[in-house]
Amino acid sequence: MKAGKTMKFYKFIRNSKGLTLIEVLLSLTILSIILLGIMNFFTQAYSYTNLNQKKTAGINVARNALTYMEQGSGEDSFINIKNKLENNPTISGELFICNNQYEVFWDHAEHSACTPIQINNIDYYVAIKPIQNEKYSDYYIPLKVNVSWNVNKKEFSTSIEGAIKSEDLR
Repeated sequence: MKAGKTMKFYKFIRNSKGLTLIEVLLSLTILSIILLGIMNFFTQAYSYTNLNQKKTAGINVARNALTYMEQGSGEDSFINIKNKLENNPTISGELFICNNQYEVFWDHAEHSACTPIQINNIDYYVAIKPIQNEKYSDYYIPLKVNVSWNVNKKEFSTSIEGAIKSEDLR
């Protein structure tokens, strides 16, 4: 019985008639379904990688903003920020680029000549908010830096926390 089935199989393979149109269309349909599934995987992987790239850039912008605040010079020195906090405990700032350098604008001050931080044609908006903590306010001021950006009409954000230290501790 096995020999009969084997003979039919060999006859089918050695058949010189070729494949019918239905068999070709069926095999192309199956191949298309498999390829669409694979392409969907690559599309999702690309979207995920692209989103992570923008989030990494946002985290780096937040770190740079925190580093700028830690350096504390001029208007953004520890003493000036501490004085602003004593007068207004809910003060917040926004970091922009003005004349090719960072500048912080406190409590929504006018910044029309300045631009948000831009990386790969995406604007990153930086908000700086002191975290109220009475215990450490004489020596350092804890800050929370929020960075937000828009891609395809969707808003994304990330944040980090750090502190600026008093000049007395340096």
